[in-house]
Amino acid sequence: MTDVLVPTRRRSSLPPGRARHRLVRSLAKHAVLVAVSVVAGFPLVWMFLTSLKSSHQALAVPVVWWPHPFVWANYPQVLTAVPFYRFFLNTVMYAAITIIGVCLSSSLVAYGFSRISWRGRNLLFYVMVSTLLVPFFATLIPLFVMYKRFHMVGWYLPLTVPTFFGSSVFSTFLLRQFFMTIPASMSDAARVDGANELYIYRRIVLPMAKPAMATVVLFQFIYSWNDYIGPLVYINDTSWYPLSLGLYQVLGTYQTSWPWVMAAASAATAPIVILFFLTQRVFLHGIAIQGTGEK
Repeated sequence: MTDVLVPTRRRSSLPPGRARHRLVRSLAKHAVLVAVSVVAGFPLVWMFLTSLKSSHQALAVPVVWWPHPFVWANYPQVLTAVPFYRFFLNTVMYAAITIIGVCLSSSLVAYGFSRISWRGRNLLFYVMVSTLLVPFFATLIPLFVMYKRFHMVGWYLPLTVPTFFGSSVFSTFLLRQFFMTIPASMSDAARVDGANELYIYRRIVLPMAKPAMATVVLFQFIYSWNDYIGPLVYINDTSWYPLSLGLYQVLGTYQTSWPWVMAAASAATAPIVILFFLTQRVFLHGIAIQGTGEK
């Protein structure tokens, strides 16, 4: 007759004092994280609540924290008062083109810096990364003069064309660090079988770099969606304004109607918030697995 093994509860091997200390540290850490989250999320909550107030409640003293009643009509009114949907489509087009350009060019440049050995590779990579220290405003006027001579000013060409030529140094750095973590033996085996570098890049490296590519897409989308200085300098036709300039137009026209301004800002911010919550797992995974060492 076999004995029946009864599972017993595993007791903690930590002393009571140490376990209590770990619990206190965990509670303190979570309290700090909750406090930081509240501080960071309060502007978004305040913006949304203000968009549902009347003009009198938005400017009332003392502050009216909770709108009563909810004025949902602010949204359709402000979205029809200005060509909001045109601004929205312009921003989506701008973001889509730059995402395609950055993914193509940055991944190719990153592959050359990480998977192909050539003389001066690391030195040129460090020179490229050092350009991140140059302020954008230091190159704004020379770039504007150059694009003006190329007859590119007035539309999105100065903002989209450079992305197809590796202009996003940060995305290149991010992808290069990830490509360095892929074992070189996989590329060597493919070369032995007769595969060229383009085949290895397209069929081996890119499929394994989906988390990093997703991170690059999210970063570029947020940058393009929030870009204000670039469209302000290069676009002079209001019909091609993105949301960043369109919101300024709402603020300049309806500056006394803060519920309308907050409604337009909430509608413009919603896609970024929704996209982040839908992709936060991939985004955080892509950030966490970036390699930092040289091969």
